[in-house]
Amino acid sequence: MRDIPRLIRSFILSLGGEGIQSGFHFVLNLILIRLFSAYDYGIFAIAFVLGGISLNYVNALVSVPAAVHMPRLKSPGAMNFQDVVFGSVAAVFAGLIGVVVSFGLFVTLGHGIEAVAGGAFVGLWMLRFHIRIAMFARRATGAVTLSDISYTTSGVALVAAALWLDQEGERVTSVLAALAVANVIAIGVALRALRLRIRVSLRTAVWRRYRRIWSDISWSLFGATTWSIQSQGIMFLVAAIAGPAAYAPIAAGYVLFNPVRQALVAFLNVFRADFVAALTEGRYRRLNVTVYSVCALILLSCAATGAAIWLTWPYLDAHILAGKFDHAAMPLVVTLCGVTAAIYLTYNVPLALIQAAGHFKPVALATTFGALVGLCTVSILLSVTTVAWSILGVVAGEAVCGIYLWIAARRILRQHTAPAWKVAAPGVELAEARS
Repeated sequence: MRDIPRLIRSFILSLGGEGIQSGFHFVLNLILIRLFSAYDYGIFAIAFVLGGISLNYVNALVSVPAAVHMPRLKSPGAMNFQDVVFGSVAAVFAGLIGVVVSFGLFVTLGHGIEAVAGGAFVGLWMLRFHIRIAMFARRATGAVTLSDISYTTSGVALVAAALWLDQEGERVTSVLAALAVANVIAIGVALRALRLRIRVSLRTAVWRRYRRIWSDISWSLFGATTWSIQSQGIMFLVAAIAGPAAYAPIAAGYVLFNPVRQALVAFLNVFRADFVAALTEGRYRRLNVTVYSVCALILLSCAATGAAIWLTWPYLDAHILAGKFDHAAMPLVVTLCGVTAAIYLTYNVPLALIQAAGHFKPVALATTFGALVGLCTVSILLSVTTVAWSILGVVAGEAVCGIYLWIAARRILRQHTAPAWKVAAPGVELAEARS
């Protein structure tokens, strides 16, 4: 238990980094809503949404496999080679997505400079995201936090300069370009903090190593797709059946629980590598204590957040929500959003354990079943009752997904299931690195 203080310190650093980035993005959106025309802000919002979707896929294709495989390597040379493998694939994938986004924006908007700026922002954001996860796998949380701070500070300065210097021109282009440069600065700071140089290799050994774990990655990719359907399905269904305005109160309800979500992200970034190490060393008792303790803490946090919302509801309704939504329906909407958040946030802990064990198939199956149940139930409820009650369909889908994940996690802990991957000898990986 002597490394508990280190984990707590790393969690606090990770939470600080996540918080400062999220705060920057939140405030930036509020400022741009006021400064930009609806058209320009729409372009910015589209680029941001595309970036968020792209992060899910780089996470599935590269970042989560890196977070699972790198911590189990004892040799620094083997870990560096594995980092080159995943980093090179991430760079190629980020470049391709950047080009695709640029082309899509150009076809849609017809403005080449805006399209290039949007694609550069998305591609560089993806690359920085992967580098962050790889640094967490190295347990270099301090370097990650330093990189996050550099991104935020440089982003604030560059965006402010772009808005001040470009008063009448393509301001959305300037802002996207500023954010792209801020990502580059943060990447440089991260590598400098670790005293690593940029190493991107497209040699045969790199792709051969990546193909060895392709079966896991394919399940991870499938799971990312079904999870996106599960999490975003209600938005498309409500917007299609009841109109976009009908989804607004649901979105507002979920936003109220975002602070707990940020804390969970910080936890997963730090503890995923610790889960891998504990599984490798057979410390199952500690895993049991950690998993259930963190889940209890998440439930308490959700309950505390719900209590705070209930106590401050008159203020929230008058000043934050500005009375835009149905007064009678909003308490039900927020309550069901809170239940959904509690289930979702809690099952992310066994999900991280399952991923740490290298078992990606149960995650894909859980999200598939959850998506099917959620979409079917939401569709039925929308046809027979109000939009507010349709959130029960999301609750049902999340519950099915969570039950499946808990069963899979308990199987790992109860049967002491060994990780699916095998530890290659350091000499083998170093030989691959030289080939």
